[in-house]
Amino acid sequence: MAEALRSFGVKLGPLQVVFGPNTIGCLEPWLERHKSVAIITGRSSAEKSGALKDLLELLDKSGVTYDIYRNVTPNPTDSIVDSAAEFVWRSGAQAVIAVGGGSVIDTAKLASAIARCGGRAKEYIKGSRAACASLPLAAINLTHGTGSEVNRYAVATIEDTNEKVGVASDCFYPQISIDDPRYTTSLPENQTIYTSLDALYHSLEASTSILASPYTVVLGEEAVRLIAKWLPRAVERPDDIEARYWLLYASLLGGIAIDNSRTHLIHSMEHALTGLNPKLAHGAGLAILGPAVIELIYKAAPEAAYRLLRHIDGSLEPSRESASRARRALAIFQKKVGFSETLRDYGFTREQVEDVKRIVLGTLRHVARLAPFDVKPEAVERIYLELVESPSHHREEL
Repeated sequence: MAEALRSFGVKLGPLQVVFGPNTIGCLEPWLERHKSVAIITGRSSAEKSGALKDLLELLDKSGVTYDIYRNVTPNPTDSIVDSAAEFVWRSGAQAVIAVGGGSVIDTAKLASAIARCGGRAKEYIKGSRAACASLPLAAINLTHGTGSEVNRYAVATIEDTNEKVGVASDCFYPQISIDDPRYTTSLPENQTIYTSLDALYHSLEASTSILASPYTVVLGEEAVRLIAKWLPRAVERPDDIEARYWLLYASLLGGIAIDNSRTHLIHSMEHALTGLNPKLAHGAGLAILGPAVIELIYKAAPEAAYRLLRHIDGSLEPSRESASRARRALAIFQKKVGFSETLRDYGFTREQVEDVKRIVLGTLRHVARLAPFDVKPEAVERIYLELVESPSHHREEL
């Protein structure tokens, strides 16, 4: 076990990832270059995980002053990003440290750029302004799903239009990221499931994107294999550090995969849903949509999809004829680990289909166009209506 759970580093261009238990001390050399930092976090996870306590002790030891912004919420909006950016600017911090999951890290990426380059979050999200530079950023990741600690993307919602959009910039890479599985054992059961399924869909989409390569398919396959093996155990035994270690590693692989090959239709549709209803957790939205969209993906890219999904159902074959079985296998796996939510649970109705189509089709030039098939408005409408009208989107296994 000690050998299996050893700590290690990964160098990805400007980013240094430090992975493993008790690795937060590796921030110390980075901190020596900065006399003051702004910490960006959510409302409770940083404290519950123990990460904030460890960080503050390290800052005190290093003689670094700090201010803490604690107002990031799931599915952050442009106003939250602007608030965080103003906090960072007014603090006069020389660097920023994000302590949290994807929402926190994404907010910190945008806030670090705005504090350095000026402007408003909406300008960056809409693409009318590019990130020219950023304050130095470190990330302490608290979930095994985001991938944000190892990629150049940040996602936020424009409140005026309910558009949830991903923004890419090389300025968004953290300089150093800490992936310590100890900080994930405090995740509630639903977040354990949501974040792990987020990593699963990162891997599935990156491996079937039109930008996919042998490199990203290998990363995606290993991530899915690990999630299929370790997620049931993490749900059953939340304190199992070995399960958390391998789920966090799977998330790391998925994050690198999407940094290179990106996501496509499942994420595009999910962004539409959580833009309309921020109470829907990102991973939950992906899991609600995933099986239905995977059927289309499997038909279009059966060999790549098979390589990953065979670790969930060994009876699948690399052919279009296995598409419906792949959908069923994915739905069964999700139910096995405790996920059975539907669009109805979050108040979605058939009347919102036009809003969903509008938002999804508006992302075609960014994300949905990377799907291995031509995304048509009718397909988006059909998937949404099927899921919102069905008593259960897991109908195949019931």
